[in-house]
Amino acid sequence: NAKELIKARHSKATREAYATDWRDFSEWALGNKMTALPCEVGPIVLYMAACVEVGLKPNTIARKVAAINYAHKQANLPSPTTLEPVKAALAGIRRTKGMKVKQAAPATIEVMEKILDTCGDDLRGKRDKALLAIGFGGALRRSELAALQVEDIEFTDNGLLIDIQRSKTDQEQKGERIAILQGERLKVKTLLKRWLRASQIKKGYIFRGIVKNKIKDTPITHRQLTNIIKRKAMLAGLDPKKFSGHSLRAGFVTSAATAGANLFSIMDVSRHKSVDTVRKYVRRAEVFKDHAGSKFM
Repeated sequence: NAKELIKARHSKATREAYATDWRDFSEWALGNKMTALPCEVGPIVLYMAACVEVGLKPNTIARKVAAINYAHKQANLPSPTTLEPVKAALAGIRRTKGMKVKQAAPATIEVMEKILDTCGDDLRGKRDKALLAIGFGGALRRSELAALQVEDIEFTDNGLLIDIQRSKTDQEQKGERIAILQGERLKVKTLLKRWLRASQIKKGYIFRGIVKNKIKDTPITHRQLTNIIKRKAMLAGLDPKKFSGHSLRAGFVTSAATAGANLFSIMDVSRHKSVDTVRKYVRRAEVFKDHAGSKFM
């Protein structure tokens, strides 16, 4: 119906984040004897100040403000978040707290080899190996990895062809096709075949939750994906706090840049729309290459 179409403007992950943020704001408003919906400008600015006090980052606070805006629009009410006091408060938070974003450590090819070595050969281990290898080899986002279905995969001599039905930069669901190499080091195709054979999954979601050695029908969640990466990093002797769901994607791009891959070849796999975004990874990978100090230090 019409409401569902309007709701589909935002991804499921965004709507879930908004729901959590709105619940937080509603509880805060109730606890302070204020009205959450409709809300005035004053309470929102006070709420933002409370968020600063508990140490939330500027981007997190901005998302919470966006959730308040979304709730008002959904209720067909004018949003106070567009008014100057709220904008000024957010600008002040960004100025005083800084806008530096803590980036996840890239799980480079060397890191991936260590991480995959921590996976066992049981059902869960086979799933995790295939999951991590494909996530890295395709520079996939968590949402793309969780949504993968058997019908999206084509096995070829050189590796895999994967149809990404929907992504962050393809909200209209036009779909994108990427190639993932088998590779000598990760053997992505081999690992996926092992998992499908062991799980006996013939259609539907490829990567699913496992409870007491039983495979669920529902896809693995974003949180589970992140926890798998962190847990494997810890088992590999790495600091799990530095890794996140973005580490696989960042790891592929960084590894490709270090190996001297063409910028546009990297973007063919990662599907970044901005050259500048990919250049950040390239600069990081080449920070010591041709360093000015190499001539005299």
